[in-house]
Amino acid sequence: MTDASKRQAAAPAKGARPKNLGFMVGWLVFLGLYQILLAWRFGTFFEGSQGDLRAYYGGATLEPLYATIGVIALVVAWGGWRLKPWAYRASFVLQGLVYVVVIGGLVLWATGKSAPIGWLALDAAFGAYNLWWLLQPETKAAFAKPGNADDEESGQ
Repeated sequence: MTDASKRQAAAPAKGARPKNLGFMVGWLVFLGLYQILLAWRFGTFFEGSQGDLRAYYGGATLEPLYATIGVIALVVAWGGWRLKPWAYRASFVLQGLVYVVVIGGLVLWATGKSAPIGWLALDAAFGAYNLWWLLQPETKAAFAKPGNADDEESGQ
């Protein structure tokens, strides 16, 4: 069997959703709602012996970042479920934004400031899994189809 025929045999059937798409979409919906919650109630979640983080780090700077990541996550989740090619590319951008937040949280923690290490570890682990999943050939092929989920449902 040649390499081309192996790739063709491994490619998902037309209209088939890639394995673990539900996990990625579910994680992005959770991440989006979680980030919007943080933007809405920033500081309350992180309060501890050091008090409200707004006083230390300027909530006016961080709240729009969290809200933006949350909205992007929800839009990308919708596009991912519909197998839109732009959602595939936007997933990489979104994971980059999440890693900026993770790195920022780790820097805060390393300098002795309050940071939710458990949530940061969860963001990093699920983000790494999603990046690995996005780089799989069958996932890339499913998102590259010109007539994917929307066309299938409308009969085009």
